[in-house]
Amino acid sequence: WQRLSAEIASHLTQKPKYPQKTVFASTEGRKGFRPDVYSVQGPEFYDRTYILDRGDPNSKREPATQSFLPVLMKHADNESHWIEQPPAESKSSYRRKSLANWMTDTQHGAGSLLARVIVNRVWKHHFGIGLVTTANDFGTQGALPTHPDLLEWLANELVRNDWSLKHIHRLIMTSETYRQESVFSENAARVDPENKLLWRFTPRRLEAEAIRDSMLSVSGQLDRTMFGSGTFDPRQKRRSIYFTVKRSLLNPMLSLYDAPETLTSAGRRNSTTTAPQALLLINSPYLRELSQAFAARISPQSDDDPSTIVSRAYRLALNREPSSNELLAATQFIERQQEDYEQDNAANAKSAALADFAQAVFSVNEFIYVD
Repeated sequence: WQRLSAEIASHLTQKPKYPQKTVFASTEGRKGFRPDVYSVQGPEFYDRTYILDRGDPNSKREPATQSFLPVLMKHADNESHWIEQPPAESKSSYRRKSLANWMTDTQHGAGSLLARVIVNRVWKHHFGIGLVTTANDFGTQGALPTHPDLLEWLANELVRNDWSLKHIHRLIMTSETYRQESVFSENAARVDPENKLLWRFTPRRLEAEAIRDSMLSVSGQLDRTMFGSGTFDPRQKRRSIYFTVKRSLLNPMLSLYDAPETLTSAGRRNSTTTAPQALLLINSPYLRELSQAFAARISPQSDDDPSTIVSRAYRLALNREPSSNELLAATQFIERQQEDYEQDNAANAKSAALADFAQAVFSVNEFIYVD
């Protein structure tokens, strides 16, 4: 094996080296900011980018000039209406600014479509389904809007308020439509079984990342440090957005709760209910640790009354007080679990019983569903 490996290593030293040419740099400087240059060495932008014959860098055809989608260019000057030329000795090509000019031009460019698309996505975020159900397709093959006038009004409201998404979020969440109850009506369901007319608020499950982050937050373990590099460690306590995504090292919890495929655009996430999700909540050692931390948070004193502990848990996890039946059932559960642990001569029987209760709270539908 050593002899053969040495022969292979010797042969590789004779491998021919092909000439390398820089074809395209995907960075552009901004005022006061020096960007990293990825994969290439050279200037921050190139005056010309060429169309290559069959992708061969040695066979350059004519220069590729900046332009935009013709169907969304309604100005007589075409792309020259939005393109800005960089001043002398500029470190930026101004191509990004030209693109932004076209994208936000509601009169002659893509701005009107952009506004409709983004407010539809905001609506989908709050209701689980957009006014246009095909969030990634507003073309002829996409679905028609269920409420076209509402979509137009929200898009215009966004533009009128200087493209403020916070304003659109506030409008939606303070509306009577959003604040409806989730109570089911058989009569309404017969007329509109898919709730397209929004006669109630359809319960929807939180995204995978929000479920994990909520458990960390409620248990008092969430690290709110912002920015910085990501990690593969599934036990890290920062928000799930700081996970480094790699196809071969996906987070098991996020995958179970339908985290989307990272290689393609997901206009709408699936929301499934499967047995492994329940098994994760019951058997995961990491979630057990979070349950123990939650139990310590709701019972900081060893002599706390069980009813006080239960009320504290409901306020932290579900943002409400428990009903009388819930309070009775929870206190009885804690007492019985504690008795079982004491009969088994387990250490810290009360702490273990409270961890069981905390884990049960994490497992209720109300914790992971917006109702």
